[in-house]
Amino acid sequence: MAKKILNILSTLLLIVLVAIVVFVFITRLSGESPSIFGYHIFRVSSGSMEPTLMVGDVIVVRACDPDEIQKGDIITYKSVEGDMKGSEITHLVVEEPYEEDGVWHYQTKGIAEGVALDRPITYDQVEGKYIRTLPFVNKLYTFFLSPYGLITFIFIIIALFGYEMVSLFLSYRSIDEHDDDYYAPKAKKKSKKRKK
Repeated sequence: MAKKILNILSTLLLIVLVAIVVFVFITRLSGESPSIFGYHIFRVSSGSMEPTLMVGDVIVVRACDPDEIQKGDIITYKSVEGDMKGSEITHLVVEEPYEEDGVWHYQTKGIAEGVALDRPITYDQVEGKYIRTLPFVNKLYTFFLSPYGLITFIFIIIALFGYEMVSLFLSYRSIDEHDDDYYAPKAKKKSKKRKK
């Protein structure tokens, strides 16, 4: 019983790991950020929001309606101009949002000293509102991005895959042996009848 549970758990873990790798790879390849049920995961790449958000922090951002964003909220948006064009930026909303010609506008700015005011952005650039930082995921992310972490991750997948292959081989071998035991007595009976 314990062996069956272990097999099921290892299979599920392997499936989850492979699914995560494939999902993140495909998402990044398409230029998008990983998203699950409207929640996006980003990694802070600059110090413009320090000390609230540090470089390397992994954050969760929730997609929201335009009127949900207020002054004092931290939002992530996609830059459409300048050196950061196409990049996601996470900054503080420093003024009350306003609607003009049916389009919502937001004034954002990084809170670190010396960071200039951003150009106003529109709702179509907004990825969502900052929810929280994931410190544990940040440590895992940092570890798996390192050479040792990557080797460890690959080793875990290979080990799990190897374990599944060995288990599968042993189960087929057990079935073959069981079949041999089942058919062997019948073969002996038939041979005895022929001798008579």
